[in-house]
Amino acid sequence: MSAKETLFRFPLGNPAQTGRLRPYRVGRALTLTNPSPLAAETPPSAVAGDKDENRRGQREIEIKLITSPEGLAAALGSPLLRAAANAPAGRKLASVYFDTPQGDLRSNRMSLRVRRSGRSAPVMTLKWPVDPGEGAFARGEIEMPVPKLQPDLSLLQGEIAERLRALVGDRTLAPIYETRVWRITRLIGHGAARIEVAFDEGVILVGERSAPLCEVELELKAGPTRDLYEFAAKLAESLPLVVDIVSKAERAHYFACAEAPVPVKARPVELPGEVLDEAIARIIASACAHFVANWAPLRGGDDPEAIHQMRVALRRLRAALAMFLRAAPSSEFEHFRQEAKALATALGPARDCDALRELVETGPHEHFGETQDFSTLLDAIEARRSEAYAEARALLADSRPTIFLMKLSAYVARRGWREALSGENLGILSEPVDIFAAQALERLYRRVLKRGKNLASLPDDARHQTRIALKNLRYGAEFFAPCFADARDPASFVKAAAQLQGLLGAHNDAASADHFLSQNLETEAARAAGLVTGWYARGAVIADGKLAKAWKNFKRIKPFWR
Repeated sequence: MSAKETLFRFPLGNPAQTGRLRPYRVGRALTLTNPSPLAAETPPSAVAGDKDENRRGQREIEIKLITSPEGLAAALGSPLLRAAANAPAGRKLASVYFDTPQGDLRSNRMSLRVRRSGRSAPVMTLKWPVDPGEGAFARGEIEMPVPKLQPDLSLLQGEIAERLRALVGDRTLAPIYETRVWRITRLIGHGAARIEVAFDEGVILVGERSAPLCEVELELKAGPTRDLYEFAAKLAESLPLVVDIVSKAERAHYFACAEAPVPVKARPVELPGEVLDEAIARIIASACAHFVANWAPLRGGDDPEAIHQMRVALRRLRAALAMFLRAAPSSEFEHFRQEAKALATALGPARDCDALRELVETGPHEHFGETQDFSTLLDAIEARRSEAYAEARALLADSRPTIFLMKLSAYVARRGWREALSGENLGILSEPVDIFAAQALERLYRRVLKRGKNLASLPDDARHQTRIALKNLRYGAEFFAPCFADARDPASFVKAAAQLQGLLGAHNDAASADHFLSQNLETEAARAAGLVTGWYARGAVIADGKLAKAWKNFKRIKPFWR
């Protein structure tokens, strides 16, 4: 490592030592006029028809790995990231992010920045989200030089310009945040891929305040994406680097507003017209994107929905892998299913504590709080919840989830399931996905009907198996609903399945609560625990009373794939 690379006491000036970094003069705010009437709910995704071949809308594949200053130094010295003899020295990057005062770009998950590096001309960059089927690490991107340290949207033509004008209207674009980093880049070869590795250390500046940045970014410059993911997994196995998909712009916003990232639910995946091979890739990629999107909310906040959505994402992933396993019996499908199950199990105690706390607060405590003290019991639940959340955050800080995500992404990128099929059987992967979807959903539907026969009188174990089958059917219906958009609306079917699933969960909730409440508790907590146990039992009885009707309603709705 050269003398210039021993940078990590921040040569730009550590704000803790030198005071506030002076923001750049960015000139007056930019006003967009003559807004287009074109709706802009969908982010730009096409080539803008620019004058220059390099000014194009494109897909950026980039993996961000966060670390500590010590981890960054270790990465710089790692043999895996060894610089070539002519590796460039570090450079200062100064980026100013722009938005309307109302945050229109941010609310549409877009970012617009102008960046300068030394004496080079400033560069304007626009980034936007893509369909979740493209994965968690793909984004739309367009960049071009600009004459000043402010955006010049007159350089954009065609669809991108139209959509931005429709989104922003006549509101102003003003500088909102700033980042200053010292960046060292190296071009690394791995397999057939050329990967630009950027080592960044610096600060986010918001007014008089600053927050540190310390990360390694891997951007695919050429070659297959599978080699990028495999390289990232290899790094995570040997260095203290973990995945984070929060951009610098998003991190700046959360820092400025003292907010935590918001938990994310699954987004629909575009499938119409796809063959099975591509649908497998898009569905697995979307489940991975759903999973990793909730890491930051758990790291930075205490919203129970983050843990819940992570577990939902893992269940959806397992359901998808099980369906595809029948079409392509790949041993790796089963391996990833088991790893997803292990991760979900590790997150289970935190979710159980959240569910129990919510029930106590909205149920017995709300109704009996004036006559019964629940504070000791709630304190006991909160103590266990704090431990469980610490364990969940420690899991994310460990390499295991990152390695799992990178290896699964590499498997998807190389279409590893093809290796499980012989030449004559590969044809199934080129069939329209709706054929496979109809067959898979029909099989899952019949399994639910078989397991749910005489549902109201089934023992708990049999009900649990019915509920699992119902979950798999519901997730499958959500995955493949876009394939049957021209047939009938799948929403009523999915809603009926969800209602039935909720009623079947009442006994499981009671069993989970009983496990916690049967532990040694103080006298006052034990007395309150008795009320909670009774409340759960009452809830299970009420659910049983609604079960027959919900089951009848579920069977009455005609499956949308037929």
